[in-house]
Amino acid sequence: MAGAVVSDPGSVESAFYNPAGLSNLSESEIIIGNSNYYQLDFLTYNYISYLNHSKSYALTIQSLGVESNNDNWLNPNGSNLSKEISISFSQGYDLLKDKNSSLTLGYSLNYMFLDQASSAGPSGDGSNGLEGGQVSVFGIDVGILSTLRDKIILGAFIKNINSPSINKGSSIQYLPRKLSIGMTYLPFDKLKTNFQIEKLLGRSDNQFRFGIEYELTETFTLRSGIQMEPNRFGAGFVYKPNNKINLAFGLLTHPVFSSPSHNIDLIIKFK
Repeated sequence: MAGAVVSDPGSVESAFYNPAGLSNLSESEIIIGNSNYYQLDFLTYNYISYLNHSKSYALTIQSLGVESNNDNWLNPNGSNLSKEISISFSQGYDLLKDKNSSLTLGYSLNYMFLDQASSAGPSGDGSNGLEGGQVSVFGIDVGILSTLRDKIILGAFIKNINSPSINKGSSIQYLPRKLSIGMTYLPFDKLKTNFQIEKLLGRSDNQFRFGIEYELTETFTLRSGIQMEPNRFGAGFVYKPNNKINLAFGLLTHPVFSSPSHNIDLIIKFK
């Protein structure tokens, strides 16, 4: 849905975009997924998340790597040029709940780790390059979700609210802080419409996203969305062969690359 999901009702996927959605779920879930970015084989992104419904918490691991298949001094046996790993603990709480409305709050505690290989240097053979290194940082995300008569859902999410940074002094770099605000409207049970505004804090431009989800049958659901600034288009589906398994596929275009990115994940539900 082109990322228009901050106000989407809860599932294990909420651990990635708004932890407030983890509150009050009826089943535990595991999601395993992989993304292929624009047919760039050297970029690998994998993730797994486990949701415990009784405690409304999720444990998530995400890994993004830049790899090389060349066997040389820099990458023996095709090792990683760089690798980012994020380990997160997320939880949602009910602040208010009655038959007409609800209000939930969620947070994510993220331990982020970067492993950078040595550089080639100006000579290109590594003799004058920078040594490889490792760095870690701790980040906090906060989200909120409010529903009214199961028809309108409002959501907000702040990424890296504690403004984490790496390095010090003149070389300090702050991790991006992101604010997302959205609304979901359900005109009837089988259709969801999502609208979202997203902004990187410290920048003046805003990003607009709109997505829809339509349940064609009990086993097949269609998803689609658009994003502006930059302009992108998303589409995908969810296949539910039974009440315990969801198989999802999605693609997202890019304003420069001709090939879209592809994402596939599997959700398994259990008591």
